[in-house]
Amino acid sequence: MNTNSPYLKLNANRILVLNLGIIFILVGLSILGQYLRFFQSYADIRPWMEVGLDLLIHKFDLNAETNIPTWYNTILLLAASLFFFIIAKAKSASRDRFRYHWYGLASLWLYFSIDELAVLHETLIKPVRNMTNLSNWFYFAWVVPGLIFLAVLGIAYLGFFLHLSPRFKILLLASTLLYFGGAVGGEMLSGHFAQTIGLRNFTFAAYSSLEESLELIGASLLIYTLLRYIEEKFGEFRVIVIRNKS
Repeated sequence: MNTNSPYLKLNANRILVLNLGIIFILVGLSILGQYLRFFQSYADIRPWMEVGLDLLIHKFDLNAETNIPTWYNTILLLAASLFFFIIAKAKSASRDRFRYHWYGLASLWLYFSIDELAVLHETLIKPVRNMTNLSNWFYFAWVVPGLIFLAVLGIAYLGFFLHLSPRFKILLLASTLLYFGGAVGGEMLSGHFAQTIGLRNFTFAAYSSLEESLELIGASLLIYTLLRYIEEKFGEFRVIVIRNKS
């Protein structure tokens, strides 16, 4: 390989700061859009401004699907899957006993990225609700199989978690708690709010924006954790551009 080939260095600290900055902007735009949705009278604005207002309300709403925050979250989850896969390949080369655990995590986060875009988990709400007749905290009934899945995952990966160094135990635990806390725990609180104050009001919309931001922050911290792990175990992370000299 040509050592003089141009490369891109992925700096974990800078990427984390960049992601957190983007998340801050997205949350601000989401809450602003929902404030305007519920309190701005269309009679007070010019007709040509309605297009921009509609884009702000619908395309930056963190609690909606198929919009800009959805696209950004999908990229974060896909990046986490890629970094898990890179670590898994390196662990396979050294015949590490936990190499298949890394592959499992790469596959899991790949599924999360697909689910974020395709909203697969919400298809469970109606059948689970019909079978269990749950409400309130379990209003969004997909959280029931979600909690069962997390329990099984925790048991299956306990040995893997314990073999990590103390530093990466803390980072991995913090990032996954933030992500799943927002995805499952936040959804349970959303269900409680949905049945007590309703879905169509600014309070619920603002809470949902903050809840969804936990997933984004958790995914960003996970990417930081994986990049630092790669740096510590395998050296500086570089994306090298190989030029064809034909």
